[in-house]
Amino acid sequence: MFNYMDYFKQSPLVPLIFCSLLTVIILMQCFTKHRFLKVRLIISFLLTFLSALILAFNNEIKTTMDEYQEYINFILLGIEVIVCILLFTTIDLSLSNEKLQRELTKSLDETKYYVLLDKKDKIKEISSLLIKDLGIEASEAIGKNFFDVIEMRYSIIGFNGEEAFKNDLKKYFNNYGKKVTKDQINTLELSIQDDNAVVSALYFNESVIFSNEKYKGRVLIGDKKNEESLMGTERELALISSELDIIKNRFITILNKTSDGIYFNNLSQKSIWFNDILVKRLCLNGNSINLNDFYRNIHQEDIALYQDIMNNMKSDDYTVTYRYNTGAYYVYVKEEGHKIISDKTIELCGIMSVLDDYRYEKTETSLDSVGTESEMLARFKALQNSDTVFQVVHFKVASIPDINEKYGRAIGNMMLSKYVQIFKEKFVIDNFIFRVSGLEFVAFITNYNKMETLKTFLKNDEKILHLTAEYIGQKITADVFMGISYSNDTANPKDALSNAKDALRICSNPQFSSSYAYYRDIK
Repeated sequence: MFNYMDYFKQSPLVPLIFCSLLTVIILMQCFTKHRFLKVRLIISFLLTFLSALILAFNNEIKTTMDEYQEYINFILLGIEVIVCILLFTTIDLSLSNEKLQRELTKSLDETKYYVLLDKKDKIKEISSLLIKDLGIEASEAIGKNFFDVIEMRYSIIGFNGEEAFKNDLKKYFNNYGKKVTKDQINTLELSIQDDNAVVSALYFNESVIFSNEKYKGRVLIGDKKNEESLMGTERELALISSELDIIKNRFITILNKTSDGIYFNNLSQKSIWFNDILVKRLCLNGNSINLNDFYRNIHQEDIALYQDIMNNMKSDDYTVTYRYNTGAYYVYVKEEGHKIISDKTIELCGIMSVLDDYRYEKTETSLDSVGTESEMLARFKALQNSDTVFQVVHFKVASIPDINEKYGRAIGNMMLSKYVQIFKEKFVIDNFIFRVSGLEFVAFITNYNKMETLKTFLKNDEKILHLTAEYIGQKITADVFMGISYSNDTANPKDALSNAKDALRICSNPQFSSSYAYYRDIK
């Protein structure tokens, strides 16, 4: 018969064993849940330590402090009660998690097709939904090859959009562990056909299983699409394909019709493609060349600037000018592009403008829009017949020959065009600006406010007469001389044109103190 008092006087070894078991169980829970159960673990360690301490000094307590033995027994009993409470709550928590896991598995089993396969593609677990579709019992599937089980009802006719049969798949998945990596997730499409030639497909997300760096199998979770769904998918794909064909045809048409130089620089594949216009202007051997070969032909003094701009783009748009070796001579290339990032591909695409001394045909800038000398004379005659006071500005961009000699005619034309554009935007309306010689222009200013604005600009250190722009990494300055007259400077307005020319001639004299002159100030 159990004697309560005998148990009450038990050895401290029993609580120590209980505490140790509790600590092991809680540690296992920590590893299972991937979570540190701090409070429970601290309590279990303290109880274990206290039990071990009492056991270590148990004999001394009995011989020297026997009067405290009863309190020690109460402490040991309390330890066991606490251990029981912690053990009960831990086991209860485990049972709750197991119940939740069962519910999740049941939900998956009733809504998805899933299969657990070992490394030899033998079925370890299979969902009841898939079993029901195959028209077999679970016992007929467990332990058998997955593809053999599928062919108990269907014929396998394709895999991932390509024709394939059962033996093809067995061969493909043989030694599958050597083809996949840990934590890899794949998408699989298995095309199947029943006895009535009705086609459907099984779509699975495949997760591979590794243990100790060794392939152990895979889990397939997915669904089935019938022939109607597949036809809908095919219609969507056909529509997308049609839209892509339209985009492709539009793009090809633009490439064939454009007069611009177009390029696509694939930084990921280190290749650059040029349209036929650039192939001709850059004297290339083909439309596509290696990127390093292209960089090798950029002038050594410009390559650092080019790479600096490429590596430090503050936005996806960029512009860079450099010299490119065509084999016989260098040409100036202005590259205006945009960076496109798609998946893991980085590409630069845009327009290249090629300018050089020999092949230069038109500027496609403000120089192309200015009027001719005959147009200027016609406009001047019309202004003479009006009652308004107008201003004639005759200016010469004098430093262009030096720029042409030092940097090439292309840069000279660009600087000339830039100056004309700035002057036109700030002072001229109705396009009243005309080219009367290679470097000389005449402009008519009919707005009084703009006449005053020009005077202010000229007095402000003559900044309008010194245009600075940056090309190929160097600052280039264009110096201008300017003669100005008013239509009311003399009694006859028709003299205004020759008066402005006289003012230009005087200010062009090196002994004159300024780079501009008003006729009324020097007459």
